[in-house]
Order: sequence, then C-alpha cells, then structure tokens
Amino acid sequence: MQVSDKLVSFVLRLAALFGVVAILYYGKSILVLLTIAGLLAILLDPVDNKLRSWGWKPGFAIAGATFLLLFFFAGIFFAIGKQAARFSQNWPQIEERLTEQLANVREKIPMLPGGEGETQQNAASSPRADSTATSTGSSSLLQDLPIGSGTIKGALSQTLSVLGDFLLMFVYVVLFLSQKERLREFVLRRTPDEHRGEAHQAMNEATDVAQNYLKGRLILILILSVLYGIGFTIVGLNYAIVIAFLVAILSIIPYLGNIIGGLIAVAIAIASGGGTNMILGVLGTIALAQTLESYVLTPLIVGDEVDINPLTTIVAVIGFTVMWGAVGAIVAIPVVAIVRIIFKHVNGMEDYAYLLGQE
Repeated sequence: MQVSDKLVSFVLRLAALFGVVAILYYGKSILVLLTIAGLLAILLDPVDNKLRSWGWKPGFAIAGATFLLLFFFAGIFFAIGKQAARFSQNWPQIEERLTEQLANVREKIPMLPGGEGETQQNAASSPRADSTATSTGSSSLLQDLPIGSGTIKGALSQTLSVLGDFLLMFVYVVLFLSQKERLREFVLRRTPDEHRGEAHQAMNEATDVAQNYLKGRLILILILSVLYGIGFTIVGLNYAIVIAFLVAILSIIPYLGNIIGGLIAVAIAIASGGGTNMILGVLGTIALAQTLESYVLTPLIVGDEVDINPLTTIVAVIGFTVMWGAVGAIVAIPVVAIVRIIFKHVNGMEDYAYLLGQE
C-alpha cells in the first residue's frame, strides 16, 4: 500500500511537471511579457518605494519609476538608431565588400554553389553561361539573397508587433507596481496561519535575489559595453557601439552568450573587409573583457546571489530557449532562482531546492 501511494505521488508530480511545461510553451505569447514585466517591476520596486518615502503619491511614484525605465530604453534606441542610419547609408559599400568576401570563399571552397569546381563544370556545359556571368560581374552573387518586397513587409509587420508588445509590457509594469501590495496580501491570505511568516520571508528573499541579480547584470552590461566599445573603436570595427552593446547584452546568457557574441563581432569584422589585424584585435578585446568579467567584475558586482549550480543553469537556459526563444535564455536564471527559493520554503520541496542550488 505504501509503495502504491509513493507511485501515485510520483505520477502526480510528473504529470504536474509536464503540465507546467505545456502551460509555459503554449502560453508563451502571454507569459513572456508578464515575466519580463514582472522582473522589471521587481527591479523598479526600490525606486518606487524611494519616491514614496519622499512624499510622492503612489501614482506619481509609479510614473517616475516607469519614466526612468523608459528613459533608459530611449537612450539605447537612440544610440542604436544612429548606428542603423549610418549602416543604411553605407549599405552599397558593405554590399560590395560582402560580394568580394563571398567570391573569395566560393573560389577557395569548390563544394559551395558557385565555387571553382561548379564554375568549371558550368563553363564546360554552357559556354554562354561563363560570358553571362562575366558580363554581370560579381554583383550576381547577392541576387539570391532573400531581400524583396515580401521580406520588407514582413520586417515592417514584425517591427510593429514588437513595438506593440513593448508598449504592452510597460502597461504590465505599471499594473504590477500599482498592485504589488495586493498581490503580496493575496499570497499571505492563501497561506495557512502557521506558515505566513515563512511565506513572507520567501517573498522577501525572492525579491532580493531577483533585484540584486538584475541590478548586477545591468551594471555589468554597461561596463562591458564601454570596454567592448573602446576596444572595437581602437581596432577600427564599423558600428562599434551597436556591436559592443549587442555582445554585452548576449553576455547575460550564461556560457553560450559570450561565444555567440564573439562570433557576431568576428563576422562583422570579416564582412567589413577587415584584415587579420582587425580580427585579432576583436578577439583580443573580447578575451580581455571576458577575463575581467569572469574573475573581477562578476564576483564583485553579481556574486553568487542566484546560488544555482552549473548543470541547472545550462538546462534552464536551453529549456527556456526552446520554449520562449531568445528572451527565454535571458529570463531563465532569475526565474529559476525565484523557483528555488520558493521550493526551499515549501514543505516537501526542500530536496528540489537542494537539487537546483549549489550549497
């Protein structure tokens, strides 16, 4: 009978796990924005509380905290917009350099379409094809790129959708800040009297961990953006500010983000026609910044606030990326850290908290 009860308990917990995963996956369109807004509201909560302590009314305090967040994003969009305008003006030169790079790669790798082997075969089978290719020049290499009216309309539609989600996210942030006391009181009301103290402690710990992690990561991104920007500018990389900020943003993804950011920076250096010195300079900048981040900045600024072991980190990042895309990789760590704290204060879930943590 006892074995049967344990089996039933295991099956129920497994079913609950699959149910949670299904909800996270199929509820992506709603849950992603709610999660991001919730984390931003936690980050802005100290600002809101500070403004209220100065005598500001709740509505004005929330507006001030939200304006601070809006000002931050506006600064980012302004810097990126200026670089994007410069990119569009220089697109003909970039396209020409890309054409030359593609031609060089295809000449060195015969297996690629348009490579040396295929060119010789086509020349033997169709003499006119060679003369046509010669007359059109290397510009034909970019004719097959998927850039057309359909692509432009799709990009415009996607941009409008992102803008709509961005505005909706701000609405959620305002609502979370305005209803934070009600949400906290609801949790306490649903908790038995003998466990309300522990529930209150769990909420405080979860809030502190999320705030410290997010603030630390934000400061780290700003510092890395400056380091990357200086290094990329010195080596002469085009659009150094945008690339530096993008690589710094990707560093928030544990382990994988630095690799992806480095590959993007090197790819831009190659596409810009940079020589070996520029590529080595980009790699050296990334290596130096990552060394400082790993051994100096992260322990000093972020520390071990989330207290999650490396295996949990990797599984969480990959799992949330599969369910929620690139945004999932960014929010995975603070979300799992909050879940670990909740498990630590719930009877019967302490072992799962131990499994996720590293103490």
